[in-house]
Amino acid sequence: MDYIDETMLRFAEDTVISIFSKLARVNIETGEFKFIKREKDFEDDVHADSPDIYTYIRRQVRDGTVFPDHADAYLQFSNPEFVKQKAYTGDRRGVYSYRRKVGDSFRWMTFSIMAPAGCSPENPWVLFSWREADSDTTTMFDAISVLSVFYYKILRINLTTDTYERVKVMEENAPIPNSISAWFRSFAQNGNVHPDDIDAYLEFTDVERLKRVFKEDTARRTIRYRRKSQNGFRWAQMYLFPSVEYTNDNQILTLYVRDVHEEHITELRNREKLVEMFNRDALTLLYNRHKYNEDLANIAKSNFKRMSVAYIDVNGLHEVNNLLGHDAGDNMLCAVADALKKYFPDERCYRIGGDEFVVISVRLSEGTVSRVMAEVRKDLREDNYEVAVGFATGEPEDRERIIGEAELKMREDKAAYYQSHGDRRKRNQMNDELEKLLNEKKDEEYFLKLISKRFAGVYFVDLDTENVRHIYIPNYFAELLEQSDYNYKDALRKYVRRYVKPEFSPYFEELINFDNLREMLDSRGSVNLTYEKVDGNRIKLHVLKQDERKDVYESVWIFEEEK
Repeated sequence: MDYIDETMLRFAEDTVISIFSKLARVNIETGEFKFIKREKDFEDDVHADSPDIYTYIRRQVRDGTVFPDHADAYLQFSNPEFVKQKAYTGDRRGVYSYRRKVGDSFRWMTFSIMAPAGCSPENPWVLFSWREADSDTTTMFDAISVLSVFYYKILRINLTTDTYERVKVMEENAPIPNSISAWFRSFAQNGNVHPDDIDAYLEFTDVERLKRVFKEDTARRTIRYRRKSQNGFRWAQMYLFPSVEYTNDNQILTLYVRDVHEEHITELRNREKLVEMFNRDALTLLYNRHKYNEDLANIAKSNFKRMSVAYIDVNGLHEVNNLLGHDAGDNMLCAVADALKKYFPDERCYRIGGDEFVVISVRLSEGTVSRVMAEVRKDLREDNYEVAVGFATGEPEDRERIIGEAELKMREDKAAYYQSHGDRRKRNQMNDELEKLLNEKKDEEYFLKLISKRFAGVYFVDLDTENVRHIYIPNYFAELLEQSDYNYKDALRKYVRRYVKPEFSPYFEELINFDNLREMLDSRGSVNLTYEKVDGNRIKLHVLKQDERKDVYESVWIFEEEK
């Protein structure tokens, strides 16, 4: 029996050793090493005159044995402190795949450190091994090489042991520390991150925080920040994905960083265009009431000493609409807007209601505004259009009084006009209901205020692309969408975790399964859910199928507060 045991043991040892192309016994404290096995194809000239294993690895790189793109990552194993940290902390994942020159070609190799139990400074002997990668590993790392074209940093990090392995790392501006937490800190503190982004970057990369958030939810995490380059700072994006090996006791992630500068600048410009469109009146292209209210608030906070206001109302708009049609009425409004833009090119001009306009200037006096407005009226009279105007001036903090005074004077001017044109007013009596609507000044802001009283959110969600657009969105959900890189599923999961009582979570998971949701919508047309938030408020959620758009499968999500 003893003979069989010994034979099997030797057979097992021979079998294990056979898979390695090179195997060396290494003292990681002194660097002393000796090859136990070295196949002919993997012999090299740098072994004989290398005094220690760390010099041997550096000379392999210098000699061109290691593929250039993989050299930096392979060189981390020439750092004694890095190797000792892995061996002494019991990390059995000191594995790295790279390309090694064999003859005239490069082959994928897998390098690993195998430390026995009890490895310590008093017993510092480990095994360094090199073997040709199997087909699965080769395929995986070929894929990583393709990714490396798009990402200038790829790391495999272990939050549990505070360690990392380099897959691809471009040149850093300072020595790279041994722990991932130290790397994150030193990268920011050595000037690689824009000063305005450092706090957000350090918060995002805090290892203790990452441990907590990934235990709560293993969804990917991402952040954008400005990274130092040769020509200043460029926008970059970092992604953290849980590895297939991830567990809560061994939190292994893959980190990718790529340049998104042009993409980010384009997004900012598009966002500015959208904001500009939102702030413009669709008919006249003047600023609308939303922008008017926003600018008044900003002027009050500014250092301007005076503000002058012209409040304008178009006389006879409803008569024109009733007698000549709404196209003629629109032409009348556009004529007024064009005249204001012509004579007040450097001032803020707004259409704040159906036929009401406002000009605000922090440069011109009331007298100057009045004289310029006389030119506007002269131009409009050539086209048989008339306006009523009121003027006022004062300090910005008195803006409400100034606006009210200008509006009152406009109404006096309007009354005088209709008194002098009484016969025409009688023939073309204004529609009372339209006048009422006009005075209410309904616009985007008023509409959103009405919606916000009833609805907690209204969204259109494409079930194919997961893209989302909103009709009404509260601030807290806008923040969740931004944190989730505008992925509706991720944002909704965050919403459920933070705001919804746990017993309702399974119902949301059914809805977030878009394939399942699609089937329910196709069969029923709508899905309804009433749930309770942690603050005790009850919400009715209605998910409907949007039939008007045939090119996408779009659903409508309506969150309504239950009264």
